[in-house]
Parts: sequence; C-alpha cells; structure tokens
Amino acid sequence: MVKIGIIAAMKHEMDLLRENLDHMQDVKIAGFVFYIGKINEKNVVICESGVGKVNSGIASSLMISHFECNLIINTGICGGLGLKKRDVVVAKEVKCHDFDATAFGYEYGQVPGMPKSLVPSMESVIMVKSILSRLGINYEYVPIYSGDQFVTNLDQIKKIEPEDVFACEMEGAGVAQSCIKAGVEFIILRYVSDCIGDKNQQDDYNEFEEEMSNRSANICLQIINNL
Repeated sequence: MVKIGIIAAMKHEMDLLRENLDHMQDVKIAGFVFYIGKINEKNVVICESGVGKVNSGIASSLMISHFECNLIINTGICGGLGLKKRDVVVAKEVKCHDFDATAFGYEYGQVPGMPKSLVPSMESVIMVKSILSRLGINYEYVPIYSGDQFVTNLDQIKKIEPEDVFACEMEGAGVAQSCIKAGVEFIILRYVSDCIGDKNQQDDYNEFEEEMSNRSANICLQIINNL
C-alpha cells in the first residue's frame, strides 16, 4: 500500500494540505511535527520541514524511517528563469547549485557517493504528468537547482552551468538525496512565484508567496486525490 509523505518548507505551503487531512494526529520527532491521517482514503504524512536542504533532508529521512512512507512529494514555490510567474514545475532532475567537490574529481554540484543528477523515477514522473494532463493543468518539465540561498542573480549559480530554462529553490535536493539513498520514490513539484533577475523579483516574491504557496499545495492535493 502506498503511504505518501508530503514535505513543504513553509506554513503557507502546508496549511491547505493539513486542512484536508482526515482523522489527523500529530507526532513530534527530533523537533519536527508530523501530521498523520488520510486524504481521499490514502495514507498521508505531512511535515513543515523549514527552509533549506538540511531541514528537508532530515524531514524526508524521518518520514521514511519512522512512518515507512514509500512516496515522498515535495511541494512549494520557486524562482524561475525562462518561466513565468504561476507556472507549474515538475522536476526533470535536481542538482545542488552550491556544492563543490571538484577538487576530488566530482562534477560541480555532485555530492560524493551520489549521482551527478538526482532524477525522479520515470514511473513517478509519468504518473504525475498524466494526472496533471488529465486535470487540464499545464506544467513545465525542467531541471531544478537547489541551494541554501535565495537566487536573484545568475552569477550565484553559474558554476552549475544551468540550462536555459530552470527553477531554483532551497529544499528539493535534500529530499531527492534522502529518497535516493533509501530507495524511495520522490516527486518535486513547484509553483513559480518570482522570476530570477527581474527588477521586481523580491517584491514579486513578497506579494505572491502566500498565493503561490496555496496554489502549489492545491495542485499537490489534486494529484493525491487522483492517484
């Protein structure tokens, strides 16, 4: 039986999901609060991880080890390049844009012992893309670059040699790395709140953060209802 773990970095991204959780219980482990229940008769565990790769990695590992989740969905907002505000993003691959072990022969962004790119299984990707298409929700299937910084300038990520169209955020790589280590399926979903390098980027983020967080959570909810 599929047990779904949902990780969101911030309260806005989690509230709508938690409101739809039936028979909810909460469990506190290692400073994290996990909300357990059902959404459309599916077993679900939800956690607000906090911002950054370390937080999301710990939350993912606890979901896998303590709650035996076998599918982790990471939902939230992101910045984008070559994307528009309000675009839905499904991760094609995830890379760390702030990790450098090149002195030891690794590619920039590659964590030693891990693949060069953190790639969701094709089965999971096909499933999500099929559900979104069935619901009439347009999406972009692009790389996501994760790092522990809010990216406002391409100079911050130039060492990763980014593609022409991509999203940037702060948690996806932590989730992906934990899931790959544990052999668990994962999906990274994002909703674009701001466009990298725009003169109004910070203002757009502040203005659209709550709206985009709610929309991202709503799309995640629709996917769960249609699994």
